[in-house]
Amino acid sequence: MYPKPLFLDVDLYTIFIVLGVISAFVIFRVCADRLKFTAKLQNLVLIGALVSIVVGFFGAAVSQAFYVWIETGKFSLDNGITFLGGLIIGVLLFFAIYFIAGRILFKEGEKEHITRLWDLISIGSAAITCAHAFGRIGCFFAGCCYGKPTTSFLGIKFPGEHFKRLPAQLYESAFLFILFGVLFFMLLKRKGFYMCMPVYLVSYGIWRFLCEQFLRGDNGERGGKILGMFPSQFISVFLVIGGVVLGIILYRKFYAKKEADS
Repeated sequence: MYPKPLFLDVDLYTIFIVLGVISAFVIFRVCADRLKFTAKLQNLVLIGALVSIVVGFFGAAVSQAFYVWIETGKFSLDNGITFLGGLIIGVLLFFAIYFIAGRILFKEGEKEHITRLWDLISIGSAAITCAHAFGRIGCFFAGCCYGKPTTSFLGIKFPGEHFKRLPAQLYESAFLFILFGVLFFMLLKRKGFYMCMPVYLVSYGIWRFLCEQFLRGDNGERGGKILGMFPSQFISVFLVIGGVVLGIILYRKFYAKKEADS
């Protein structure tokens, strides 16, 4: 919508990405203080997150290049980025840093990085959701991740085009802000606290699958189909399955025993 730089080559896409990252750190700090994380654990998480964010953006470009390579046989990092690919790579790196550095930092009798693991994962689900919501607004201004052509009053005419498109970026941003509100409520009220990550995985997985099918208009530019599905739909199926399995495991671990005892 407005991809031009505002000042010093900084555009609105970059600004909203930065706002998203800042919001994630603020959410972590608020929740970590509320749950009484030690300063050592908070510093470990923040350092791991910073490294993972940088590598995650590179991973998002590599993932998109891989999708395009499947379709065209050509591998290039100039094909844009894909959020889900970057998220998976960033999360894997974060936990590699988290467990390796945690083993060094925490002595045998104070394995806080282990005992507070599910607290951290629950906080992370809300932080990632909020950051992603801001990022999608950035996508809207950059003109990427655009929606299908439409004649509906819900469409928006982008610069350089003579027809309207569904603002898929804004729809996804609205969904993510609502999902963040639900997750943050669960965190603050500790109602279903450990179910935050399963709720995130299932909710976003379903949303992304449907969004790719009915809203997004750039599917053909992001690689060939996998088993008849767009790449992000393929990943979304695993997000939903993983969320359901994780939800069952966490329910049995943290809630089933309490209900049986009550």
